[in-house]
Amino acid sequence: MAACGSNMILWALRMGERSSEMGAAENCDVSVVILTKNSARTINKCLKSVISEKPGEILVVDGLSTDGTLRILKQYGVTVLFDHTNSLGYSRQMGVQAAKGVYVMFVDSDVTLASGCISMLRRDLREHGWTGIQARNLSAENLSYWQRAQAEVSREHDRAGPANRIGTGATLFRREILLACPFDRDAEEAAEDGDLCRRLVEGNHRLGVSTAVAYHYHRRQLRAFVTQQFRYGLGRARLGVKYGIRVGTAIDPLLEAFYQMVRDVVTGRVWLLPYQAVAGLIPFLGTAVGISRLRRAQPLRTHNKNH
Repeated sequence: MAACGSNMILWALRMGERSSEMGAAENCDVSVVILTKNSARTINKCLKSVISEKPGEILVVDGLSTDGTLRILKQYGVTVLFDHTNSLGYSRQMGVQAAKGVYVMFVDSDVTLASGCISMLRRDLREHGWTGIQARNLSAENLSYWQRAQAEVSREHDRAGPANRIGTGATLFRREILLACPFDRDAEEAAEDGDLCRRLVEGNHRLGVSTAVAYHYHRRQLRAFVTQQFRYGLGRARLGVKYGIRVGTAIDPLLEAFYQMVRDVVTGRVWLLPYQAVAGLIPFLGTAVGISRLRRAQPLRTHNKNH
C-alpha cells in the first residue's frame, strides 16, 4: 500500500508538471501589451494576473511615468518601451510592432485577469472566427459610489456575443490584422479603440465579447471619473472630425444620458441619476472643446489614408 501510495504521488506530480507545461505552451503565441502611465497603484496586481496566464511575452509601453511604476516593472523584468508622444493610438501600435506572437492581447494597467482568461479568449476567437475578442469587464472593487455605478452600467454592456465595438481593457486580436489595419497614431486622448473597430467592421471583420472574465478598477473618486469622461469626449470629437460625423455628435452624450435617466427612474434605479448626469454632461463638454481645438489645428488625415 505504501508503494502504491508513493507511485500515486509521483504520478500526480508528473501530471501536475505536464499540466503546467501544457498551460505554458497553450498561450506561448500570445504577446500581452500593457500601457502604463503613473500606474503604481494597480500595475502590481495586473502583472501578477498576466504572468499566471503564461503568455509568450509581456511588453509594457510606458508614457513616461513619474511615480513608482518603473520601479515595479523592473522587479518583474518585463520588456519596457517608452512612448514620448502621449498618444494612446501610437502606444498601442508600438506594442503591436514590437510583439512577436500570433496574437496580441491588450491588458489595461488597472485590469486583472481571471484564471484561464487568455486561454478562453483564444478558444472563443477561433470558434467564432472573430478578428478581435474582449473579455467581460467586472468590477474589481466597489468602495465608492462612482465605482458601484460604473459596475452596474458596465454589466449591461459587456454581454457575451457578437459586437460592432469592443474596448481594449482585456482584448485579444490577431496580430496580422493590427499590422494591416493599425491603430490611428494620432488618436491621443481616447477612442482609439472605437476608431479601430469602425475600420475593422467596415472591412468585414467580426468582433465579439467572450465569456472570459477580467476585473477592472473603476475610477474611485469623482475627479478621476470626470477626467476620464472628458477624455472620452475629446476622443469622440476626433472621430467626429475625422469621419465627418453629423454636427449632433456633441449632443449625443446628453441625449443618451437623458434616455438612461428616464429609464433608471422607470426601473427604480434612481441612485444612478448622478452618474448618468456626469456621464452625459462631461463627455458633451469634452466633445465640444475637442471639436473646437481640432478645427483650429491642422486638418486631420481622412480615414481613407493609411496610418
